[in-house]
Amino acid sequence: MTRLQFTIFQNFCTKYDFNRVDLGKCLVFFIVALIIFNNLIQGQNKEKENSQNYLNAPQVDDIYFLDFRLLSDNLRPTEKYRIAKVVDVTGEVVTLLYGNVFYLRQQSLKDSIRYGQLRYKQYFETKRYDLTLAQLQAMFNTSAIFMIKRPNNNMLYGNYVNDPKPASHSAIYIPGKRENSQGLSLLKSTYLENYTEQAYDYFQRSAKLGFTEGQINLGQMYLNGKFVNKDMRRALFWFNKAALQSNKDAVLKYVIVCRQLDECREGEFYQSLNDAGVNIKVRAFDFTLN
Repeated sequence: MTRLQFTIFQNFCTKYDFNRVDLGKCLVFFIVALIIFNNLIQGQNKEKENSQNYLNAPQVDDIYFLDFRLLSDNLRPTEKYRIAKVVDVTGEVVTLLYGNVFYLRQQSLKDSIRYGQLRYKQYFETKRYDLTLAQLQAMFNTSAIFMIKRPNNNMLYGNYVNDPKPASHSAIYIPGKRENSQGLSLLKSTYLENYTEQAYDYFQRSAKLGFTEGQINLGQMYLNGKFVNKDMRRALFWFNKAALQSNKDAVLKYVIVCRQLDECREGEFYQSLNDAGVNIKVRAFDFTLN
């Protein structure tokens, strides 16, 4: 027992007027309380460490627990906490959807997941927020993001975070689909020495066969610098290929990367989609399409 702990123990026993006979009981009670307190502190430290690790390498469907009082001054007294979900990761830009519901207590956020509320379509806002890793780190440092959780097999706190979809058993052959699935499987096979190289090969085959998901995944590899050197222009090339096939995710990813390159013109991109007959739905343009 450290000197500080002994002083606390001595003050504790004196405060409650324990006599010498009860001193042993007081010591036992104090040790139990100290163990519980230490376990609580260790648990909080571990939770913070896990959250930092998730923030360093974000993934789609990560759940962010927000203290929205640190992000907005226009809240009602009962509006304190909120949930956000990662819906896209494009390079160093993470896209979040905020939940429509505000909570008074932190425990209520966990309960909302436990009761399956995140599965409902209307739970999250439709507006997307693109934030850099640096911005998210700043939010974490100020405790605006006070915890991050990563679902396991679409589940967190005993319930789904997304409405589970039935497995597709379509017998229709889609060029590039099988190659893309193999690439995704290989990215998870970290026990293989050259798993990223093999995944790249399969994504490349898939992309050349015109499969949009394969084109997006190949663009992601160029953007993240996995196996191949980071090349934002090459990533744009493949996102554009998928966008011309009306893939919404590819359109959004192209715009995120385009805004980071001085020579890239967002208006020209939308014009090319419009010319190709792609149905474009965006909230507002600061330019005019012909």
